[in-house]
Amino acid sequence: MEHRPKTASIFTLIFVLMAMLATSSTVTAKVYRWVDENGEVHYSETLPPNFNDIKHDELDSQGIVRAKDQKMTPEPPKPASTDEPKELPRDSSGMQRSKAMYSEKELQQRMDNFLLLRYDSEQEILDAMTVEINQLEYDRILLQTSQQSMSDAYRSQIREAAARQRSGVEVDQKIISTIKDLRNRMETYQENLAKLEVRENEINKKFSTQLKRYQSLVHRQFKDS
Repeated sequence: MEHRPKTASIFTLIFVLMAMLATSSTVTAKVYRWVDENGEVHYSETLPPNFNDIKHDELDSQGIVRAKDQKMTPEPPKPASTDEPKELPRDSSGMQRSKAMYSEKELQQRMDNFLLLRYDSEQEILDAMTVEINQLEYDRILLQTSQQSMSDAYRSQIREAAARQRSGVEVDQKIISTIKDLRNRMETYQENLAKLEVRENEINKKFSTQLKRYQSLVHRQFKDS
């Protein structure tokens, strides 16, 4: 009967044990990544002293982040919730918004009363809309006139620069700056004209809504009387 050499079995066992140890060390190895007070990033197998309250990341031996923003000292427990109502949202200045004085129904009633007190007829609503539209039209004419003046000056400077180039004379830096300034001002006028267009649409929508609401309220009053 043949017997296998015991030496081969021993070597096989040693190889298996070494592989298991290597695998275990790979799994359990841990690297800490942390930032000092100067903003420099550090990597180490242990955290420096007095670092318990500073957040750090934990990486495995392959450099993969396993946990972010860890702290050795646990976070304090959150206070127990109470039955008190939640704080109202704050405005842009950080001040707490006050509670609403009226419900939506009450607010709508007040707006309806104000609408009936302000206007005596549908024509008055249309007249008020016409006044605001005419004011916008006046502003539009001023902007368009200024824009045309800027456009004429712009074309004049362009022609002068082109004439200098054709004659082989270097274009003065002052002319280039003037052309750039005129172009920027023309773009600003165009943006303001576009804003007037948006404002006009808002006015039409506002008075259209008021007119429909006024008609509804008057019809309701007539029906109830």
